[in-house]
Amino acid sequence: MSSQPVRVLLSVRLLLLLFNASVFLSSCTLHKKIAATRSAHLTRYSEKETEALLKKNEFKFDWIAARFSTDASMDSSQTSFNVSLRGRRDSVLWLSLTAPVIGIEAARVMITKDSVKVMDRIHSQYFVGDFNFINKMLHADLDYDMMQSMLIGNSTEFYEEDEKLHAAIDDGRYLLSTVRKRRLHKIIVHNKELKEPAQSIWLDPGNFKIVRLLFNDFTQNRSFDASFDKFDKIDSMLFPFQVQYKIKAEKNVNVQLTYSKVSINTVQSFPFSIPSKYERIVYGEKEKQ
Repeated sequence: MSSQPVRVLLSVRLLLLLFNASVFLSSCTLHKKIAATRSAHLTRYSEKETEALLKKNEFKFDWIAARFSTDASMDSSQTSFNVSLRGRRDSVLWLSLTAPVIGIEAARVMITKDSVKVMDRIHSQYFVGDFNFINKMLHADLDYDMMQSMLIGNSTEFYEEDEKLHAAIDDGRYLLSTVRKRRLHKIIVHNKELKEPAQSIWLDPGNFKIVRLLFNDFTQNRSFDASFDKFDKIDSMLFPFQVQYKIKAEKNVNVQLTYSKVSINTVQSFPFSIPSKYERIVYGEKEKQ
């Protein structure tokens, strides 16, 4: 495959790779003192109460249309795209990627529960696969629900459904974690390892929106750190207009999304018709459609 098609597919990979890693954030002493003061005045909730407040304040939609810019890097490779996003809840995500310099559609992506389709308009190529195919290519563990949640700032569960969560107040925020707060600090600060994967979610105490989600898989040496910021109201619900993902796995990935427009509950179309002249890419090979 030539280097140019690889560059377009790399951009798609960076958009898909929103899910596996972590770069740890530290706070200065002044910030910690301020956070401790805020923490002392917060109401303490149980695990079930905190999780219920999280679910209550999640962003809900039937249809969504949005525009965002993305700046992404994978190790030494960097790319930027403007993206048009359309979606139907729990059904389909459709993305159109435009290169800022040339101003034309470079690629189109359509994701459903059981398929991922990518069309490279610049080089007249496409590929079709399921999530098993994508996960092998990206060395990741993605599914549709994870991708949908991470694009809009809702919770996604890396942990087992029957795994117990622990509630705490940490750094002026509410915390839900699969490990207790004291042990979590040992993991982050002293680089202690666990045999089992660990997930933690920090919530804004004013609105119970997710401001940070951290996942560590120690056995696979992978981590995922997502932060959500610049919330604004869309139909009375808060939506994060600034999203950042820091991923550490076989590749080190940084992705930043900056939303410029979001609207919901207007029926959307998802055009995806592959021209007969396009060549199909099969994981490093190419074949005619």
